[in-house]
Amino acid sequence: MIATAKVQRSAARASSRVPRYVAIPTPLGEFRLYKLGDGSLRSTWNVDAPADPFLAGAKRDPDLRPGLVRALTRYFAGAGNVDFGEAETPGGTQFFRRCWDACRTIPHGQTRSYAWLAKRAGSGPKSARAAGQAMRCNPLPVIIPCHRVVASDGRLHGFAGCTSGAPLNLKRALLELEGAIPSLR
Repeated sequence: MIATAKVQRSAARASSRVPRYVAIPTPLGEFRLYKLGDGSLRSTWNVDAPADPFLAGAKRDPDLRPGLVRALTRYFAGAGNVDFGEAETPGGTQFFRRCWDACRTIPHGQTRSYAWLAKRAGSGPKSARAAGQAMRCNPLPVIIPCHRVVASDGRLHGFAGCTSGAPLNLKRALLELEGAIPSLR
């Protein structure tokens, strides 16, 4: 009987470490919110999920973080300034966390430069590339609105580590959704 209880507890711990996700349909494709085994959150577009080893074997959980899912659904419906405060800033280096916190202060429908972000994170504007790396490593796109960070001259520059193609088009689409840039459609 004791051995059975130990096996059940071990199985429960193992299943709690399996990442869980909820899928959110958007005009830009399926967006997913994940809760990892350590309790931290991640968000990504469904097409990006298979490449991320942290998300391997994730199980669908429609009851995952309902308040945050409602906020994301409202955001993608164009509701304007949506509060994602329920999602805590993820773990990372002190500089990355300061960048992510600073990024969260950029108002809906506005953009800021990487130099602004570096300065706001307590570093100098010469740390703009480092701020760009923080945005590239952002585990909570949309919730931490890294798409609102652009080059100093206003050009769209980098999204998910890319400088062209589908990721940059996604950045453009999010900024269009917010009215930060004119729609090309």
